[in-house]
Amino acid sequence: MIKFFRHIRKQLLSENKTGKPSNRTGRYLKYAIGEIVLVVIGILIALQINNWNENRLNNKALKAYLTSFTQDLNSEKEGLDVIVKWHSFKYYSMQYLLKMEGSNPYDPIADRKSDIPSFNTQNYPFWDKELPEVHNKEFIQLTYSIMHRAVIYPMAKSTFEELKSSGMYSKINPKIKYDIEYYYGAMENDFNGKVQSLAIDFQESLAKDGFITTDTYKLPDPISLLKNNPERIGLIKRMIRESGWTVQSAINATARNEELKQLIEKEIASL
Repeated sequence: MIKFFRHIRKQLLSENKTGKPSNRTGRYLKYAIGEIVLVVIGILIALQINNWNENRLNNKALKAYLTSFTQDLNSEKEGLDVIVKWHSFKYYSMQYLLKMEGSNPYDPIADRKSDIPSFNTQNYPFWDKELPEVHNKEFIQLTYSIMHRAVIYPMAKSTFEELKSSGMYSKINPKIKYDIEYYYGAMENDFNGKVQSLAIDFQESLAKDGFITTDTYKLPDPISLLKNNPERIGLIKRMIRESGWTVQSAINATARNEELKQLIEKEIASL
């Protein structure tokens, strides 16, 4: 296009040199218009190239962020798997404590929630046997030592925060943006520290009688710490319930994690 207008300009210059004076004004006008059009076209082309280059750089940066985001999701998925294993062990082992004490176990059905996955010996590096059916001091001591420990879900939000601070977050597909916000919002709601708070309450209850959980190794029968103590029985039932909810939340979060990762990977492929 620019070559075409340059040809017209050259022709006009040639005509101006040989044409009559009366025709020169019109020819100069045509020449001026041609020059203006040529400049405008040049500017538009430059803007188009600049926009294309800017979009290319933005897509490259966004692709890098989203790739890093999938790595965060993989890390979070590993953390969710640890939570499922840890809290399902706490769930079943504390149910076992209630059984050994003679109390009624926590009933998830009455609490309007489905039960968690069955006890799986492959999940627990600290106990590779079946759940005992009778009094087992080793298992009781292990349960006491673990029940007060809370595994807090570590959200890997570094890429998410970088995306927002960089200004690139606004360039993400709105569907992906909504799913990211829902994903982290659900995480903050589900993993809210209730289990840890209850574990602290149980520790404080033992402390009233001068015990900590590791003292169970010195007792002939660690179940005696629960006998005639409805407060501790109630706290254990609440910890069982919250551990069960935590397991279900982690399973649901794992499914959301996988769906979000697939959506982001599809977006990366389109950039």
